[in-house]
Amino acid sequence: MKRVLLWIGVGIGAAAAVALAILIFCTCTFGNHEYRAATCTEPEVCTRCGGTRGEPLGHEGGAASCTEPSVCIRCGERLGEPLGHVWLPATCTEPETCARCEATQGEPLGHVMTEPTYQTRATCTRCGFTEGEPLAPALAERTLNEMQVGVPVPYTTASYEDYGVDVTGTAEIVDYAVIEGNDTFPAREGYEWHIATVRLVFSGDDARKNGAQTAWTYGDFYILDDSMAARADENGLRPFAADWYGMRVQCWQKTGPYEEEDWFDRELRFSWQEGVLVPKGYDGVLLIFYNYRLAKDAARLYLPASDVLDDAVPVFRMK
Repeated sequence: MKRVLLWIGVGIGAAAAVALAILIFCTCTFGNHEYRAATCTEPEVCTRCGGTRGEPLGHEGGAASCTEPSVCIRCGERLGEPLGHVWLPATCTEPETCARCEATQGEPLGHVMTEPTYQTRATCTRCGFTEGEPLAPALAERTLNEMQVGVPVPYTTASYEDYGVDVTGTAEIVDYAVIEGNDTFPAREGYEWHIATVRLVFSGDDARKNGAQTAWTYGDFYILDDSMAARADENGLRPFAADWYGMRVQCWQKTGPYEEEDWFDRELRFSWQEGVLVPKGYDGVLLIFYNYRLAKDAARLYLPASDVLDDAVPVFRMK
């Protein structure tokens, strides 16, 4: 009987050992989990019991681009949507361009060029690009007897009593100023007065015997002639036209009162102010002193510049 009980006890012990081994090696009863590494969407998971530990890692995405979404660097899953292009407008020389990736689409707009003027080169109205050269002024290659302020130059004109006799004296620009306006030369918005103080002096026997008849006119350095009216309006203004950045613009001329018009110390002197009202910055007006005989023969004053200009005629550029 004792032997039987012994064998029964041995059997029970062996069964218990087997059961314990099963619990240890086949279950997680004693906390012996075997965890599979966590993923972006799953925490650590025990391969025996399916229990979990911790939290999923979460996706770790790279930067999205204009054409591709962000992609997780761990699992390769696509995250969200592509950013899409941010198109900058096309320019004259560049097509539409993405501000993020510099991709392009379409074609450049191309320049829209103006015609050159006497003051500017051909210019794109969209971007300001310029090319070529300004138009050549009509008198650019002409030799002019150009006057300087404060320097008298010889001036020949017809005598007052006998138009067949010439008298020679001097012409001088005593002073020159650019102003907005004053009581004599009224201001106008967008314009400025260019004012020359003129002095003509004659001496010698012919001048003392016959006097002198002065004559002057205006021209334009860029277009040579202008359309100055023969008669002044009620304000003493004579209109004429100038070429300013490709446009014909209205200008005015005014002769101020004489400061001198008589004999002084055996010299016949004429002194007065000549003013032109022109767009601000304009530098093309020419004040030209010529022989009065030409005006007498033509029966008019303010002759076209092309009719009186030669290498000897005194010319002052009012710039």
